[in-house]
Amino acid sequence: MELLLEQISQITHGVVLNRIKPKILSEGAEYPILTISQLIDEENGVWNYEVPTALVDKKKVKNLNLAKEHSIVIGLTSFHRAAVLEKQHEGKIIPSNFVSIEFQNGIMDPYYFAWYFNEHPEIKRQRMIAIQGNSSVKVLSVHMIRQLMIECPDLSTQMSIGKLYYYQKRKKVLLMEKMRLEEAVLTKEMMQHLEKL
Repeated sequence: MELLLEQISQITHGVVLNRIKPKILSEGAEYPILTISQLIDEENGVWNYEVPTALVDKKKVKNLNLAKEHSIVIGLTSFHRAAVLEKQHEGKIIPSNFVSIEFQNGIMDPYYFAWYFNEHPEIKRQRMIAIQGNSSVKVLSVHMIRQLMIECPDLSTQMSIGKLYYYQKRKKVLLMEKMRLEEAVLTKEMMQHLEKL
């Protein structure tokens, strides 16, 4: 069964950071910000990245779009992918270069959706058509995301596909980590050979 994404989820555009700044510094609270570079680093197995923060007007805190574990974000600029947010992102501000997606209870496995959005040939084709802008700035529109037709098999099928996708991504990260460790060991050995000269 195919359904429009907006029929089965709540799609929320991220916040414009300038609109939540306090007029007086003492009326602000500091919050971490989710960034595209964090998600790219994680895809490449890098976890020791900087997490920027923003000062938020305390009166506007209750209206913030904050990251939740297992919710999904889609990058609207440069990172045109869906990512399932893990625990380390919980409580981060989702800025305006993302949309966040929360599914109605039990209708969609988040990892299945991430696989479907990132890898399914039909969605890839729709994404390529929908990317707007000139050659230097490619932007996905929120409207395009709302209008995506999503194949919704039963939840157990989704979970099977989602689990495979999760483990495939995890394997890629571990292989990259293995390569980094091997390079570090080889570099150390070469330096030791130099020191013996």
